[in-house]
Amino acid sequence: MKTLLKYESKIQEVTVLLFIITLITQIWLGNDVFSKILIIEFFALAIVQYTLNSIKFFNDDFTRNDSRKLYMFLSTFVVIGFLLWRMAFIFGWNSLENISAMMALSWVFLTPLLIFQSLWISWFDFKNKVEKQDLID
Repeated sequence: MKTLLKYESKIQEVTVLLFIITLITQIWLGNDVFSKILIIEFFALAIVQYTLNSIKFFNDDFTRNDSRKLYMFLSTFVVIGFLLWRMAFIFGWNSLENISAMMALSWVFLTPLLIFQSLWISWFDFKNKVEKQDLID
């Protein structure tokens, strides 16, 4: 677990960079293969960021500042909303049809904000770790 948290900043940077490169390539070439890769990378990025931030949120070594709390609240809203939306299709729940457009619209606005907020939190944690290491030395 400590090794994962040690490299979490780099892991997030690499996954976001891969996503951006694939997005630019897909826009440039318009190839259907890259659009499928883009969807896979998007969900991989979301899983990586949500998992890492959840681990850090419940770890006592990291401060629970307002930014981290807001990220956890909004990202959990997106995750639960998406899972409910998918389950509605599987189980044929028609009651979610009324709010599904509103949920999808909120995901469109929240997703990029959550990606950058996660990177900012990661940078803040890395900066604090370096400052603490400087104090020890």
